[in-house]
Amino acid sequence: MEIKIKAGPQGHYYLPKRIRENFGKTLKLLPNATAAVIYPQNADLGCVIDSLEIIIADLKLRIKAQSSNREAP
Repeated sequence: MEIKIKAGPQGHYYLPKRIRENFGKTLKLLPNATAAVIYPQNADLGCVIDSLEIIIADLKLRIKAQSSNREAP
């Protein structure tokens, strides 16, 4: 699932209700130069890594699909 998040008029980002309900009220954000991960404050970091590996696999599939679409006549 991909969710687009836009900043409101005051520059705040609002997460959809289903994310807030699942993740809880206190989150951690771990950014680097091009991406970030958001996870519940009390999350097991091993589970966060497992989830990130699934997300990475999904991104790789999307790259393959984009490449295939570009190569199609």
